[in-house]
Amino acid sequence: MMPMQPRLDLAILADRLQRLLRLDTTVFEEVRQDPAATIPSVLVAVAATALAGLGGWIWWIVQDFGDSGKVLVQSVILGSIFSVALWIVWLLVAWVILTQLFREEADWQQMLRTMGMAAAPLALSVALFIPGIDFGVGLASVALFFGLTAIAIQAVTPANPARVLVANLAGFAVWAIVLGLLVSSDDYLAPGVFLFDAPSEILSEIADITNFDIDFGDLSQ
Repeated sequence: MMPMQPRLDLAILADRLQRLLRLDTTVFEEVRQDPAATIPSVLVAVAATALAGLGGWIWWIVQDFGDSGKVLVQSVILGSIFSVALWIVWLLVAWVILTQLFREEADWQQMLRTMGMAAAPLALSVALFIPGIDFGVGLASVALFFGLTAIAIQAVTPANPARVLVANLAGFAVWAIVLGLLVSSDDYLAPGVFLFDAPSEILSEIADITNFDIDFGDLSQ
């Protein structure tokens, strides 16, 4: 008799997400031991990232910065792809530090499952377009993301919390710094709250040009 293939059980996934919403972190221990949760957990990370990208795009439209079509392609689509890829790099950096530097036990597949579920708070960034709380929503979603990933990693390793924090912070730094560098006044290759960098760079460039014109005018007199 052929063994049953793992399948996406939406009822189980919904139950786990609801429990995470209640900050029931026993979900990580449950997911860690469930190989069938690998695909659903990765899908959570992908969907949450895409929702963050969508929220950033709507925020851009509400602010009326223009180039909304370019932002849709670069930030929502390409930015989400880059973000998920860098999330995997984050995971690998944390795993290497734990297993190679600190010589602790940690299974990267288990980390993939738990950290995938921990990415759920990124979905909160879909509300970035709400005036007055846009930056707060973005900051809260990233902070919760980071906090839950620390708990998610702790669920798969006997390492002490300080080592887990160091490993997780190193991976997070790679994710956040590279995504930040992918956004400029001309390129919007990161999703969600990272899109906030673009308008500030545009204004900075305008200010630099204005100052140059003023200085040039003074010299001509």
